[in-house]
Amino acid sequence: MKKFLISTLAAAALFGTANAADFEVSETSKVAFSVKHLKLITVDGSFDKFSGKISYDAGKLSALEGSVDVASINTQNGKRDDHLRANDIFDAANYATMTFKMSEFKDGKIIGTLNVKGKDHQVALDAKISENAGKPVIAATGVVKRSELGLVWENSLKDSAASDEVTINLELSAK
Repeated sequence: MKKFLISTLAAAALFGTANAADFEVSETSKVAFSVKHLKLITVDGSFDKFSGKISYDAGKLSALEGSVDVASINTQNGKRDDHLRANDIFDAANYATMTFKMSEFKDGKIIGTLNVKGKDHQVALDAKISENAGKPVIAATGVVKRSELGLVWENSLKDSAASDEVTINLELSAK
């Protein structure tokens, strides 16, 4: 009886792992951000080129990782986008991608490592996971400080030009 119980538990563990599904992040997803400009208006932006992988099993997010092409930044203002790509902000020529890798999903939070300009930063995003035809849909948001990410520049306006707090907004669907 003991052998039967151990065998059953082992089979259940393997079966549960076998049910986990890996998905690619759909190109219809959004990787976006917003930041206050001159403390008056909110500037919204996004990264138009990104990729990612999601591991999901029956309501449980077990892995999430992705990368964005920094040069694909889009704030609907070409001059601003060029400045954001320049070496004093994102330095897209030397740091072409930003990456994220989830370490855990706990209490409605995606916790992981965001790599910006070659340096790792721990972040936590509030997340809601739903399903569409059995595939995961993730809505996640969180606030990071751009100064902690190394996204600062020297000018006469300094932090008056753009708030230090940047809101990350992810809408990820699986394909």
